[in-house]
Amino acid sequence: MRAMVRQLDLPEMSTVEELCAAVAERAGRPVRLVPRRMRLGEPSGFVERRTDADVIHFEQETSGLHQAHIICHELAHLLCGHLAEPPDPDETAAEVQLPTIDADMIRLVLGRSHYDGAAEEEAEILGAELTRTLVLAPGAGTTSQLAPALEHRKGQHV
Repeated sequence: MRAMVRQLDLPEMSTVEELCAAVAERAGRPVRLVPRRMRLGEPSGFVERRTDADVIHFEQETSGLHQAHIICHELAHLLCGHLAEPPDPDETAAEVQLPTIDADMIRLVLGRSHYDGAAEEEAEILGAELTRTLVLAPGAGTTSQLAPALEHRKGQHV
Protein backbone atom coordinates (compact mmCIF):
# COMPACT_ATOMS: atom_id res chain seq x y z
CA MET A 1 0.00 0.00 0.00
CA ARG A 2 2.80 2.41 0.79
CA ALA A 3 4.31 1.71 -2.63
CA MET A 4 1.03 2.73 -4.27
CA VAL A 5 1.08 6.00 -2.31
CA ARG A 6 4.71 6.64 -3.31
CA GLN A 7 3.79 6.14 -6.98
CA LEU A 8 1.42 9.12 -6.73
CA ASP A 9 4.52 11.31 -6.20
CA LEU A 10 2.72 13.79 -3.96
CA PRO A 11 4.33 17.02 -2.81
CA GLU A 12 5.32 17.12 0.85
CA MET A 13 2.48 19.38 1.93
CA SER A 14 -0.37 17.74 0.02
CA THR A 15 -3.95 18.90 0.31
CA VAL A 16 -7.00 16.74 -0.32
CA GLU A 17 -7.52 18.65 -3.57
CA GLU A 18 -3.96 17.87 -4.71
CA LEU A 19 -4.51 14.23 -3.82
CA CYS A 20 -7.73 14.14 -5.85
CA ALA A 21 -5.89 15.69 -8.81
CA ALA A 22 -3.14 13.03 -8.58
CA VAL A 23 -5.70 10.21 -8.47
CA ALA A 24 -7.63 11.79 -11.37
CA GLU A 25 -4.46 12.01 -13.45
CA ARG A 26 -3.60 8.40 -12.69
CA ALA A 27 -7.12 7.21 -13.54
CA GLY A 28 -7.57 9.48 -16.55
CA ARG A 29 -10.89 10.70 -15.13
CA PRO A 30 -11.80 13.82 -13.14
CA VAL A 31 -12.51 13.42 -9.44
CA ARG A 32 -14.95 15.90 -7.94
CA LEU A 33 -15.67 16.49 -4.27
CA VAL A 34 -19.22 17.14 -3.08
CA PRO A 35 -19.74 17.98 0.59
CA ARG A 36 -23.26 17.21 1.80
CA ARG A 37 -25.24 16.42 4.89
CA MET A 38 -25.64 12.66 4.88
CA ARG A 39 -28.95 11.17 5.85
CA LEU A 40 -29.50 8.81 8.72
CA GLY A 41 -28.29 5.37 7.66
CA GLU A 42 -26.08 6.62 4.84
CA PRO A 43 -22.33 6.06 5.00
CA SER A 44 -20.18 9.08 5.82
CA GLY A 45 -18.92 9.03 2.24
CA PHE A 46 -19.32 7.23 -1.07
CA VAL A 47 -18.16 7.40 -4.66
CA GLU A 48 -20.59 7.90 -7.50
CA ARG A 49 -19.15 6.73 -10.80
CA ARG A 50 -20.57 8.85 -13.59
CA THR A 51 -19.77 8.62 -17.26
CA ASP A 52 -17.80 11.89 -17.14
CA ALA A 53 -16.23 11.83 -13.65
CA ASP A 54 -15.93 10.12 -10.29
CA VAL A 55 -17.80 12.09 -7.64
CA ILE A 56 -16.94 11.68 -3.96
CA HIS A 57 -19.78 12.64 -1.64
CA PHE A 58 -18.70 13.21 1.96
CA GLU A 59 -20.19 14.39 5.22
CA GLN A 60 -19.98 18.16 5.54
CA GLU A 61 -20.98 18.29 9.22
CA THR A 62 -17.76 16.89 10.65
CA SER A 63 -14.21 18.06 11.29
CA GLY A 64 -11.76 18.75 8.48
CA LEU A 65 -9.61 15.83 9.64
CA HIS A 66 -12.55 13.43 9.47
CA GLN A 67 -13.53 14.77 6.04
CA ALA A 68 -9.98 14.13 4.80
CA HIS A 69 -10.14 10.57 6.14
CA ILE A 70 -13.49 9.93 4.42
CA ILE A 71 -12.22 11.32 1.11
CA CYS A 72 -8.98 9.30 1.32
CA HIS A 73 -10.98 6.12 1.97
CA GLU A 74 -13.11 6.75 -1.12
CA LEU A 75 -10.03 7.61 -3.21
CA ALA A 76 -8.59 4.27 -2.09
CA HIS A 77 -11.63 2.49 -3.56
CA LEU A 78 -10.85 4.22 -6.87
CA LEU A 79 -7.12 3.38 -6.73
CA CYS A 80 -7.86 -0.26 -5.89
CA GLY A 81 -10.31 -0.61 -8.77
CA HIS A 82 -13.29 -1.50 -6.57
CA LEU A 83 -15.86 0.39 -8.64
CA ALA A 84 -17.55 -0.95 -11.72
CA GLU A 85 -16.86 0.83 -14.98
CA PRO A 86 -19.34 3.60 -15.81
CA PRO A 87 -22.03 2.83 -18.36
CA ASP A 88 -21.20 3.56 -21.98
CA PRO A 89 -22.70 7.00 -22.76
CA ASP A 90 -23.66 5.79 -26.24
CA GLU A 91 -25.86 3.03 -24.90
CA THR A 92 -29.52 3.93 -24.56
CA ALA A 93 -30.84 2.89 -21.17
CA ALA A 94 -34.49 2.33 -20.52
CA GLU A 95 -35.95 5.21 -18.53
CA VAL A 96 -37.60 4.13 -15.29
CA GLN A 97 -40.03 6.37 -13.46
CA LEU A 98 -39.91 5.96 -9.67
CA PRO A 99 -41.57 9.12 -8.35
CA THR A 100 -41.69 7.94 -4.73
CA ILE A 101 -37.95 7.28 -4.45
CA ASP A 102 -35.50 10.15 -4.06
CA ALA A 103 -33.12 10.49 -7.04
CA ASP A 104 -30.09 10.90 -4.72
CA MET A 105 -30.92 7.61 -3.01
CA ILE A 106 -31.24 5.82 -6.37
CA ARG A 107 -27.79 7.10 -7.38
CA LEU A 108 -26.38 5.98 -4.02
CA VAL A 109 -27.73 2.46 -4.34
CA LEU A 110 -27.13 1.95 -8.05
CA GLY A 111 -23.89 3.90 -8.30
CA ARG A 112 -21.90 2.00 -5.72
CA SER A 113 -20.68 -1.52 -6.10
CA HIS A 114 -21.15 -3.90 -3.21
CA TYR A 115 -17.80 -4.15 -1.50
CA ASP A 116 -16.93 -7.29 0.37
CA GLY A 117 -15.04 -7.21 3.65
CA ALA A 118 -11.68 -7.61 1.92
CA ALA A 119 -12.31 -4.60 -0.35
CA GLU A 120 -13.36 -2.46 2.61
CA GLU A 121 -10.28 -3.53 4.57
CA GLU A 122 -8.03 -2.77 1.59
CA ALA A 123 -9.64 0.67 1.15
CA GLU A 124 -9.33 1.41 4.87
CA ILE A 125 -5.61 0.54 4.92
CA LEU A 126 -4.81 2.49 1.75
CA GLY A 127 -7.06 5.35 2.88
CA ALA A 128 -5.15 5.56 6.16
CA GLU A 129 -1.85 5.68 4.24
CA LEU A 130 -3.21 8.45 2.03
CA THR A 131 -4.42 10.35 5.09
CA ARG A 132 -0.97 10.02 6.66
CA THR A 133 0.57 11.78 3.66
CA LEU A 134 -1.77 14.71 4.31
CA VAL A 135 -1.82 14.85 8.10
CA LEU A 136 1.72 13.80 8.98
CA ALA A 137 3.45 16.07 6.48
CA PRO A 138 6.58 17.87 7.76
CA GLY A 139 5.73 20.86 9.95
CA ALA A 140 2.32 19.55 10.95
CA GLY A 141 2.63 19.20 14.71
CA THR A 142 0.33 17.55 17.20
CA THR A 143 -1.60 20.76 17.81
CA SER A 144 -2.43 21.24 14.15
CA GLN A 145 -3.55 17.60 13.94
CA LEU A 146 -5.83 17.86 16.98
CA ALA A 147 -7.39 21.24 16.19
CA PRO A 148 -9.79 19.94 13.49
CA ALA A 149 -10.98 17.20 15.84
CA LEU A 150 -11.94 19.88 18.39
CA GLU A 151 -13.98 21.96 15.98
CA HIS A 152 -17.63 22.50 16.73
CA ARG A 153 -20.09 21.52 14.00
CA LYS A 154 -20.31 25.16 12.89
CA GLY A 155 -16.54 25.57 12.69
CA GLN A 156 -15.96 27.01 16.17
CA HIS A 157 -13.47 25.46 18.56
CA VAL A 158 -14.87 23.97 21.74
